[in-house]
Amino acid sequence: MKNGIGKMARLVEIVSVLSVRGVLAAGSGTAVVDCDDGNPRWTTVFTNTVPLTWGWPTDSTHAALAITGMNGTFSTNFVEVTSNVLWHVFATDAPDKEDAYTLTLTFYGSEGIVGALTSQLAVVSGAFRAAAVNALGDDVLWTKVRNKAIIPYRPVFAETATNPATARLVIAKIGGQTQTNAFPSAAGYYGWKLLNNGWGYGTFDLALAFPETGADALTAELFRPLDGTAISVR
Repeated sequence: MKNGIGKMARLVEIVSVLSVRGVLAAGSGTAVVDCDDGNPRWTTVFTNTVPLTWGWPTDSTHAALAITGMNGTFSTNFVEVTSNVLWHVFATDAPDKEDAYTLTLTFYGSEGIVGALTSQLAVVSGAFRAAAVNALGDDVLWTKVRNKAIIPYRPVFAETATNPATARLVIAKIGGQTQTNAFPSAAGYYGWKLLNNGWGYGTFDLALAFPETGADALTAELFRPLDGTAISVR
């Protein structure tokens, strides 16, 4: 581990398809079509602007889109039939921080909510520029976390997990709270927000499992140090 309600990855036909549209518009080259909807490419953002598309229910009169990330929340309303919107994820060509987003599009009719679509997307540095590679397995950097962390999960991490449909990540603080995260797909990203979320500082045990496969869980131990400078006197 070192290394509705519907899906807005369909609402988002988008992230990987975006590059395909660019190739087709140029009229040259070949387009890679990823048919594996369990591949994290479908939930990875590769550009600073992401077109979101969806089908509008016939009994809906208006809708609200909420995008919630670890670093903030964005929302907008649609007061008439709308099939798409261009989401400006960040202002620069490459992001200055990683983030994991939950997108929720809620449709309303004359009697209230008539449907909703949801999806998860992640901004990771390696999708925009060369990612730092730490080949030292015992390096302290592998085990240290700060205020936020993007945790990837994929079936290929567990060699004995055959064709899983879901994933589960359990985070347990030594001497503190435990959180169980159940994911509806077997591949993706989880945005773990430690700051102001009751986690505090200390040591955390993480266990990633693919429940229906019976494979052993993958485990890791992470440490969140106190902010500031620590001085050891001997």
